[in-house]
Amino acid sequence: MIKALFFDMDGTLLTPEGKISEETKLALKECRAKGIKVFAATARPPLLAEMLNLSKSEARLIADGGVFYNGACIWCNEQKFYTYLPESAVKTAVETISAYEDVNTVVQLADEKHSFRFEVTEEALKGWGVAKDKLIPLAALPHDQAVRVFAFSAQTPLPPLYEKLRTAVGDKANVFLLQRGGFSSIEILPKGVNKKLAIDRLLDICNLTPDEAAVFGDDINDIEMLQGFTYSVAMGNAREEVKRHANFITRSNAEEGISYALRKVLKVI
Repeated sequence: MIKALFFDMDGTLLTPEGKISEETKLALKECRAKGIKVFAATARPPLLAEMLNLSKSEARLIADGGVFYNGACIWCNEQKFYTYLPESAVKTAVETISAYEDVNTVVQLADEKHSFRFEVTEEALKGWGVAKDKLIPLAALPHDQAVRVFAFSAQTPLPPLYEKLRTAVGDKANVFLLQRGGFSSIEILPKGVNKKLAIDRLLDICNLTPDEAAVFGDDINDIEMLQGFTYSVAMGNAREEVKRHANFITRSNAEEGISYALRKVLKVI
């Protein structure tokens, strides 16, 4: 029996417009009414309510916690557990990125503190979900508390930087080149971190078994969790290489794929 649901956010639980659809909300409410826990499994930090401007009722739908920063943070029973990047990898990554004048660097830290290379407007900060008192100057960065390094640019092509970062820190951290639509970015995470391993740990904390969990995703960073669970669902909008690792395929996130999966594919409600 499925007792826990784990949702990737962008491209999965969220519509293409970045919202939770009314039909999805209704399905999640029905799941929660049956005692099923609802968790996030995302590259985002545990600031979903702030980043997505969720109402209180929407935030309650995914309030059980989850895995964040692609598994570098586990949030369960109101406790957070972080996996940190090696201090030397953070220093090298920030220095390597600094040679590219148009590339912004975001270092995400424990307690959801953030450090940006360039000044960020108040409007942009809302999109990051970060309060001003959680900002730390890059020059004062506590390198031993970094959970993820994120680089992005609207002007500079990132593949050359990606290759340099792989050479510079690839033996100490995982480096990923991410592309969604016209936006590309680079993500640096601790070795041995992924959504599947983080979900395993969260399930253990909650006294649940892998066969009591269902996972949903659409992108490359979801592959480990999709291939690691019996009840794994890829979205209709997922890449074909991602779909190959899932045991079930649902409709796209533009076609109420989550509600369809819960009602017609897994039949949990």
